Amino acid sequence: MVAGHPVIRGIVRLACEGAGLTVGVEAAGLAEAEAALASADAPFTVCVLDLELPDGDGLRLLGRLGEEGRTVPTLVLSERRDGRTVLEVLRRGAAGYLSKPDGLRRVGWGVRRILAGGAAVEPDLERAAIEELGRTARQAREGARLQGRITRRERDVLALMSEGLTMQQIGRRLQISPRTVETHVRKLYRKLGVRTRVQAVSRAAGLGLLELR
Repeated sequence: MVAGHPVIRGIVRLACEGAGLTVGVEAAGLAEAEAALASADAPFTVCVLDLELPDGDGLRLLGRLGEEGRTVPTLVLSERRDGRTVLEVLRRGAAGYLSKPDGLRRVGWGVRRILAGGAAVEPDLERAAIEELGRTARQAREGARLQGRITRRERDVLALMSEGLTMQQIGRRLQISPRTVETHVRKLYRKLGVRTRVQAVSRAAGLGLLELR
């Protein structure tokens, strides 16, 4: 069990005992959990992991739990209910996801489901993950479509726009006139369906056309 707050650890401990399990390891943060994982002689039966830890994001530990052939069935607890986080948690191999604080009452159910080989994901969180997956797929398709429409020079302009350079500075960097830069920017706005620099950079990054530094 990995949870920063002692009250949460207590609730999880009682839930596991109710499911007939003995809590072998309790960790209050990432450092303790990683040390326990490294020194364990045998694989853990199940792990209950709170993502909100005092020394970092529990997502980091979730990746470790699947390393080196020692996959540990994991039930994640979190205050985060957005589809992106839920999808990322499930992609990293978690077998369950419950939201706090309501989900704390269902920890015992979640542990039993996972031990029986099932998944323990609240229906609304599962829907959020599916919707996020759909958005990701649509963005990938749109990004692929725009890949062929945006020219190399427009990409150069877009990259410099993301660095906050002015039209004049972009022109000097690319050795073209500010008016030519403005022409490229207008074309970019039209192709991306936006009206401002911030919108253009945000949309391009979201579609995988631009990597923000």
